[in-house]
Amino acid sequence: MEPNRSHSKVDKLPPELKKEVEKRLLCGETYEDISGYLKAAGEDIHYSSIGRYGKKFLKRFESVRIAKEFAKLLAEDNADRPATELHEANNLLASQLVMEALVDDQMDAEERGKIAKSIASLQRAQVSNEKLKLQARKERGAVHAAMEMLKDKVFAEIAESHPDIADALMQLADETEREMQKA
Repeated sequence: MEPNRSHSKVDKLPPELKKEVEKRLLCGETYEDISGYLKAAGEDIHYSSIGRYGKKFLKRFESVRIAKEFAKLLAEDNADRPATELHEANNLLASQLVMEALVDDQMDAEERGKIAKSIASLQRAQVSNEKLKLQARKERGAVHAAMEMLKDKVFAEIAESHPDIADALMQLADETEREMQKA
């Protein structure tokens, strides 16, 4: 037997009126004002019904807004940031949306099954992302080791007779290593 689902009176409105209610909620109109607007449009919905709907709607809207803002900040924070971090932010956003969909009390079992499969896909993507991060760390370590060997050889060969040149070459090696690690 299907569990009882809450059917908001606002959900039963014609799509254009429901969109207008949501727009007015986002603009900060009071529940009483929205109720008055709906009465003028021929729909008698008490402000408390609008309040219950508005609470859920605004909570869902805010959580999606925060997740999008987080992903945007990650992307803008550092253009040289590895793509794996942006994928991680996207996975976080998608996971949040999937979890919200799973708790939606108006969803049937088939839809819940499809969403559960998408969770498995997100988890596989996260594992692949972690593998990429590990590989990148290993590569950075190899670059660092190679640059250290180069610096040791330069120092051993040139430092005693030409300390200025050795110092300049060491600085170039350090700069090159930093540039390679950004890539």
